[in-house]
Amino acid sequence: MSVVLRSSPLRIHLNRNTCLDFPALEVHAGEMLLIQGASGAGKSTWMHALAGMIPLSSGEVEIPGHGILRAGQSVPKAWRRHAVSVLPQRAFFWNSLSLEENLSLAAWAKGVDEAKVDLDRLGLAKQAGQSAHSLSMGEQQRVSALRSFISESPLLLADEPTASLDDANAQVMLELLRDQQLKHPCAIVLASHDQRVLPFVDRMVQLS
Repeated sequence: MSVVLRSSPLRIHLNRNTCLDFPALEVHAGEMLLIQGASGAGKSTWMHALAGMIPLSSGEVEIPGHGILRAGQSVPKAWRRHAVSVLPQRAFFWNSLSLEENLSLAAWAKGVDEAKVDLDRLGLAKQAGQSAHSLSMGEQQRVSALRSFISESPLLLADEPTASLDDANAQVMLELLRDQQLKHPCAIVLASHDQRVLPFVDRMVQLS
């Protein structure tokens, strides 16, 4: 199974007096890895660092074929466009744009010709011309999940994707991620303290 992400131990300074250390990590195509830990353990910080959203103080992260993210250096070109996709805890959409326009904007940002999101599959095809904020929270989060697969990046980082969802919607969300992963064998790294994700993951890293 091919390696999607290979990271050395990382150190991240949050401010002059506080830093967080994270272990070496290797993730493979088709794998769903859970990063678990108490609130404040650094789950989201680690995810943001892997995505190139916050700087590394030491260490490096490699996504084969997409360069190496190194402490003290610029984020590799197109790291966020082609190498990594991010599914945030709360879905974000531009309220002034329709759902379809939001998806087209995401496709443009990722350098994709068209948004490969099957709204009909979610039962939302008729709402394509409406504001995304007319959808329920569960519907917004499912569209956000499918949107994160638009560019078919080898790595998807999902930050607390079920945190705001009830049991039924959390189950649908996790099944959707697994189903999309079968279609496109990327690696998914979940940061979550939600025990409902455990039946879906292949491996877990515990942060203290």
